Amino acid sequence: MKHVRAGLVFAAGILATLAATAPLASLDVTPSDHCGDCHRDIYRMWRDSQHALAMEDPIFLDAYRDARQRGGEEVSRTCLGCHAPFAEAMGDLALEQRITWEGVSCDYCHSIVSVDDSVQPPAVHLEVGPIKRGPIPDAESPGHEVAYSSLHQQSLVCAPCHEYVNGEGTPIMTTYSEWKSSSAARDGSSCQTCHMELTRANVVDPRVKRDSGAQVNLHRVPGGHSLEQLHRALSVSLNPDRSGDQLKLGIRIINRGAGHAVPTGMPGRRVILDLLVETSAGKTYREKRVYEKIFLSSDGKAILRDSGFFAPGVKLKADTRIQVDEHRQEEFTFPLALDATAYVTVKLHYEHAPKGPDEEKIWLTFLSERRVVPAATPPRG
Repeated sequence: MKHVRAGLVFAAGILATLAATAPLASLDVTPSDHCGDCHRDIYRMWRDSQHALAMEDPIFLDAYRDARQRGGEEVSRTCLGCHAPFAEAMGDLALEQRITWEGVSCDYCHSIVSVDDSVQPPAVHLEVGPIKRGPIPDAESPGHEVAYSSLHQQSLVCAPCHEYVNGEGTPIMTTYSEWKSSSAARDGSSCQTCHMELTRANVVDPRVKRDSGAQVNLHRVPGGHSLEQLHRALSVSLNPDRSGDQLKLGIRIINRGAGHAVPTGMPGRRVILDLLVETSAGKTYREKRVYEKIFLSSDGKAILRDSGFFAPGVKLKADTRIQVDEHRQEEFTFPLALDATAYVTVKLHYEHAPKGPDEEKIWLTFLSERRVVPAATPPRG
């Protein structure tokens, strides 16, 4: 098997350009299902991941077609730089090869040699060939060469696809830089700590090599759409206070478990605080707060579709997300008769509407708390 060196540099929208001495046709990329012949548990986890589905998700494909129609090939290369990182290297921007449709494949991640985050977007260097790199120091394989890589234990390896600054210097996706400024980074917790935690599984099929105590990183890599991760990220405390004929509600939201802002990633993601107050006197009050990034297009209109974030002239208008390590205090006041009881419900929702608010969207309720505030005086009568 010929060992081919390939440098993949992400620049101007994560545009992947191959610097290889060998022709593109000889780039020796291993299909992920070949990896799955031996690494069955890992393959099954990966197959259910957003990495594996990066080119199969119909919502992404809609956004990709929209972006390509609006911005042409350069914008589409931005998308493919992360969703199909071998497309440029294989000369397959027409998306005709099977390996291109594997998304963020086994061979892509395990061919990464270095990442340079001193440039924007961060640049990744690959060596594609028989050597597979990973975080197990004493790994051995009868099927291919292996090399220990401390990089695969660091958040830096995630930076090329989770940090994007457009050609005009506007930060669009800032997950990696958010992590760098977090207490998680200072405490030594990496992206892998939360998103690829260790789990009991076979590194390889027991028929090939048996290890009863094997642990591997979770290759399902749950992210922003995961209820588990949303529960881990935010906590809410509700503090009601009756003052005369008013009900004052203090709601504190703490980013206690995410090493980045919540939500993070694509700017179209939002977290919504939904507050409902119902009283025994028949009154109903609703309030909400939306935590999101708001970007404007070159003509000053709010961007509502994911494809619009990668167009020229995009500017950030506001960022109301719950920032890393932040304690956000929200205050509300409602009229409430002294003899009325209040029933307070607080919910947190996660929303992603990549095709705009009027089309299909992801909607998850990940927190709900109900509190009864008794009457200040007994009911009349």
